[in-house]
Formats: sequence, C-alpha cells, structure tokens
Amino acid sequence: MTTVDDILASLPAAPAAPEGGEERTGHLSAEFYAARPVFRHIQQAAHSQGRPADVLFFSTLARLSGMISPHIKAVTGISGRASLNVFAAAVGPSGSGKSAGQSGARELILPEDPEFLDGLPVGTGEGIAEMFMGTVDKPTGEIHQRGPLKGDPVTVKAREQVRHNGYIYVDEGQTMATLAMRPGSTLAETLRRAAVGEALGQMNASEERRRYIAPGSYSLGLFVGFQPSTAVPLLNDSSTGTPQRFFWCWSLDPSIPTDPPPWPGPIKEHPGQIPATEPIDVMFPERVRRMLWEERIARNRGELEVAELDGHAGLMKVKAAALFALMDGGRYDVTEEDWALAETVWETSCAVRNALVERARREAEAERRAAEDAKVNTEVRVHMARNEVDRRMERLVRLVVKHCSKPGGITFGYMRRALRPEDRPHLSAAVDLAEERDLVLVDGDNISPRTTART
Repeated sequence: MTTVDDILASLPAAPAAPEGGEERTGHLSAEFYAARPVFRHIQQAAHSQGRPADVLFFSTLARLSGMISPHIKAVTGISGRASLNVFAAAVGPSGSGKSAGQSGARELILPEDPEFLDGLPVGTGEGIAEMFMGTVDKPTGEIHQRGPLKGDPVTVKAREQVRHNGYIYVDEGQTMATLAMRPGSTLAETLRRAAVGEALGQMNASEERRRYIAPGSYSLGLFVGFQPSTAVPLLNDSSTGTPQRFFWCWSLDPSIPTDPPPWPGPIKEHPGQIPATEPIDVMFPERVRRMLWEERIARNRGELEVAELDGHAGLMKVKAAALFALMDGGRYDVTEEDWALAETVWETSCAVRNALVERARREAEAERRAAEDAKVNTEVRVHMARNEVDRRMERLVRLVVKHCSKPGGITFGYMRRALRPEDRPHLSAAVDLAEERDLVLVDGDNISPRTTART
C-alpha cells in the first residue's frame, strides 16, 4: 500500500502554515464568493449563523449533487457521460464547525423529492446499494381467473432499485475508515465506484440478498468530517484512488464576522429542482475539451506523469464546473468562467490536502525520531549497565587475589563471608575470571594464588 511518505515526494510543496496551524491556509477567497450570487448566498447563510463558509459550500455542493437527476451528466468527449456525484471532506479539531456547517445545507437547499435520502449515515458497501433498493409488485403477465381479484394482473413481490437520489453524511471519518478496513469490507470499493456513478451492489445467489444498482442510474453526494489525525488513513489509501475522489476543506473560518449578516433564506432555485426524464448533457468549451483530451492521451502514452493524489484532477474540476453552470440559472453549457472557478476550488482543496499530507509526514518523522531516541537511550542504559558489571567484576577479582594470598590460600566459604552481601552472588564468576587470567589456582574448595605461569 502506498503511504503518506511514499506520495509526499510527488506532491507540490504545501504552503508554509502560519503560526497557529494549517487551518489558516487553503480557504476559498472573498473574491471567489463574490464571483456568483449563489456563492455569496451560501457564504452569507453560513456567516449569519456563525458557521464556516467553506464547510457549508462543500457540503451544499455534495448534497446538491445527490439531489440532481441522474439523467444530468457532464460531457467532455472523454469516457462517456460523467456522473456529477461529489464527495467532500471537512478537516478540523473536534467542535470546530464540521457538523454545524454541513447541517446548514439542509436549511439552504430544500429537496423537491419527498423520498430524497437526506444525510444517511454510512455503514457498509452493501448498505450503500441497499439505500436505493425497495420492494415492488411486479406483473407476471398473467391474469387472476377467479376470486375477488378476477381480471386483475397477477403480481409478485420483487426487490429492485426504487430510489435514485441520496446524500450521506459521516460525522466522524475515523468511523468510516475503521469500517472500510474491516476484513471482507466492500465499503471503500463501493465508495470509489459511487463517486463516478458505476454499478453498485452484489449479485448474491438468493433473491432477497441480491442488489443491483445500474451505472448512471443514481445520484449520490457524500460529506465526511475528519479530525486532522483521522484523515491520514484515507490519504494513505491513495494507491486505490479513494482520497483523489474527495474535495477537501478546513472546518475553521477566520473570515466569520463579529457582527453576523442576516439569514438570506433558502436558495429558491437550484439544480435539484430540474425535472429530467431523458438524458441532459452539460457541455464544455472546446478549449477545455481539447485540454482534457490532450492530457488524457499524454498520460495513456506514458508521456505525462501525474502525482498520485492528482489522478482525478480533471474529473473533479469537470464535476465542479458542471455544477456551477447548473447553479447559475440552470445552464447546460459550461463557460470559461465556470472552469476557472472550478480550478480555484480544486487548488484550494489541494492546498488543504497537501497540508494534511505534510502534517502526517511531520508526525511520522517525529514518531520515527522518538523511536530512534528510545532505542539509543536503551542502548546507552545497556552499555552503562554492562560497564557497571565489568567494574564490579574487576573489583571482585582484585579482592579474590588479595584474600587468597595468605599461606595455603582460602576456601570458597571464607571468601564468601569476606565479601559484601551484594557481591556474594558474583563470587564464582569472579574466581573463574581470575583463574582464566592465571591469577589464582582453584583446587576443589580451595583458592590459592598462582605464583608461576601455566605450562
């Protein structure tokens, strides 16, 4: 698995964080919010209730993407019609406005569909597919021949896709990461498929457990709250393509004014209200289409190498630009301005993401240094203890030679009594060492000085 350390070298350097933490960088600017009336509306709605504007912006984008008809797709000439499903993540300390910020999206964007699945928690990959499933009465082609239902079609209960729009909110991303890492879990794979509108479900043998959600038949938005340390597991999953499918934002907002502006009310017209029973294509300018095409073929030819975490940059900007066009009066044609705003959003997201990667690198480096320091300290203590043992043995050898210098030597018992209690357990080792050095002669229980060298 590719780790944060592996991918750090491939990323552009993250902006240096000011004193006080990374959360002061990587925000959508005042100029960005001023660019469109709907953006100003979102920012004012957030600030009117003391909420972080970026959290409300990205959660609104994600929730709106789940509300839009799945018939509406982006068309760039690459890989068919692109789903507008948006996944986003807010990062910040506990209580910093992640939950409050995203909850404002429910007040800001009201769903047209009463069956819209709004803010469901995440559980398993199977559960994500199940949220679109239901039980229906399916005609068999036969007619009741008798009884009170005579003449009516014969139906059977069948499970199939009955819903097409949903929004998932995960208050604590660590829960999602833990669920995704469980043995046999399909959650991470399902999220990756859902982000691009691929087929969901499982073709189990039994009918009651079979789930199939066709590609392009659903719209799904996802918003996740992370604390900085809990975002690392998702970033570590870059080799599979999971974090590349997310927009990232901070949950702190230094631009919240002291005096709140008035609540602007909900957004009256939004893309979730567009009725669509047939495919609707959101088209892109020729320059953008050509740029995306040239980048695609350069990558596939091996002529262009893209940083792993930027692998879906083009698709993410396509989604944002298409949504910006739809939010700006329901346009189906993306303009150069839409694209420029989408690039701003992507760059801001990357600044947050790269700051998290850098933070993870610093934390990993600090842990590595701490482990090395602990190892060095252990080795020093072992070395000092070994030196202490060596000094003790040298002292005991000298005592053995001194005490056995009497005529006839001494016995082990006498020698043991002559030593301090703490030295007695080491007597045998000291006598052995003295004998190895040809300083004493051991004969049974007697220790005597050696006056001549061994032959």
